[in-house]
Amino acid sequence: MRKIIRHEFVTVNIPANSTLTRFNMPDLPNLRNVHLLGVQVYTVDEIAVDIISRNAVCSHSVVLHQSYITMVNYGGKEFLKQIPAITFNTINQALSTIGGTNWNEMDIKSFIGQKVNYPKSFIEFTTPPALVTDTAYVFSVYYSLPIEEEKKESGYSFNSKG
Repeated sequence: MRKIIRHEFVTVNIPANSTLTRFNMPDLPNLRNVHLLGVQVYTVDEIAVDIISRNAVCSHSVVLHQSYITMVNYGGKEFLKQIPAITFNTINQALSTIGGTNWNEMDIKSFIGQKVNYPKSFIEFTTPPALVTDTAYVFSVYYSLPIEEEKKESGYSFNSKG
């Protein structure tokens, strides 16, 4: 089990009828100087509509079978190059014996605190997603602040007024 220190939800918009196969991640000001601990990608099976853009989330097939993630550090090095996105979809859907669905998270891939230059990082598809409406490619980033900032922020409590 992994502890969540901090989290940011990220949306990469995929315009309708796009012929592109590569989409850069957006500039994420909150994540410019943080340490990456984990990534989780989602499909329409887990999240139907993106809370940021209000677009439908990309299909299971597009996310898990046709997309690859490349992450670049601030030195310009692609430290994670064309890894299949399915690697970061660790949510498992299992039908229960009473007919409901149980969702479990398994086999989490952890990072060691790399710093990611998100506007230089990107998602690639084997073929253009070719969707007739705008859709969203969504994922979570789990991270920590640099140690000195984490120490400053950990001192807050109900009794600390100021």
